[in-house]
Amino acid sequence: MAFVIFTIFFCAVFYLHFSVAHRAWRQIRGSHSTELDMAYVRMEDYFGQSFRTKLAGWVMTLPQAVNSSAGLRVFDKGNERIFVSGAAQYPAGRKEREILVIEGDFACGRDCEFEKELMVKGNCAIGPDSQLQALAVDGTLHVGEASRVRRWVDAVKHLTVGQDAVIASRVTSRTSIEFLPGAQALSLFAPEVFTEGRHESELQIEVAPAPIVQVPHLDKDAGAAHGYDPANLFSMGGNTYLYNGDLHLTAPLRLRAALVIKGDFSCPKESLLEAGLKAYGSISIGAASVVKGNLVAGRDIALKPNTCFQGLLHAGGSMRLSRGVRGLRNKLPVAAYAVGVMTVESNVVVNGKLASPKGVVADPTPVAWLEGART
Repeated sequence: MAFVIFTIFFCAVFYLHFSVAHRAWRQIRGSHSTELDMAYVRMEDYFGQSFRTKLAGWVMTLPQAVNSSAGLRVFDKGNERIFVSGAAQYPAGRKEREILVIEGDFACGRDCEFEKELMVKGNCAIGPDSQLQALAVDGTLHVGEASRVRRWVDAVKHLTVGQDAVIASRVTSRTSIEFLPGAQALSLFAPEVFTEGRHESELQIEVAPAPIVQVPHLDKDAGAAHGYDPANLFSMGGNTYLYNGDLHLTAPLRLRAALVIKGDFSCPKESLLEAGLKAYGSISIGAASVVKGNLVAGRDIALKPNTCFQGLLHAGGSMRLSRGVRGLRNKLPVAAYAVGVMTVESNVVVNGKLASPKGVVADPTPVAWLEGART
């Protein structure tokens, strides 16, 4: 009898651990959950594509309002209205409170305000200091200086984000994005993303023909005089090595195997990293270096001028891509992500994505040769 009582007591205590989950399961039992739209995570331009699809459905299915005319079609969508017109040009200070569809080219002057989404099927030029909700363009797009977009921007052709313009979400283009000084966005994705000075100075990289420090080392004493202690290097198997402590090299590095560093890492100019590198601290790559593997840092990442990377950059802190940095990979996009602010200097070209929840910022500090060109 005692055993039966103990068993009942044990089962009751066991059930209490799962009672809340059981109650929740009973409440949703038999109901159908909403399917997850996997395109949201697979498509960088999801917002623009989704808006175009929904808009086409609304225009086809909704009845036209009685105040429609030959030049302006109006559709009532609940508490909202959709205006569809041909090519248009708005004067400065114009305010628009409805969803606007332009079936041609569109331009607006300074200090315009669009409270709802704007769709342009031709080319589009937004005047300086304008305020927008979201913007989808099938042609080229220029977002004017100091404009503000509360959500996303998407273009099929070349897209320019003007000086000091702020995009509060994604910036995407199927062609290219030019990111002018002072501009900010949460992420940018295009076959080519570049900053001011892209066409003034082409990249030239000369990798040191005989790097002095090699990892894994061929000679245990070869790198000892250049900030590298072979005694701190341990094999983890699978052609991966661990370096115990900070590693600040004073001679160019040739990294031939994956390396994990329990500290900060820096290497001088003309280094060659053929494999991936992960540091618990910060990573600094010297000028004119080539990074073929991924870089992952627990804190900050800095790529010095004219460095080329071909994979993924992930910083737990901030990131700076210096002048002349190139992110290029054959047939596949590259990506750079920072938890903190990402600063991108002039003449940076990335074939792929730049993203940060704290913002990607085009460095507004002018360089001397650009200032001379302007004056």
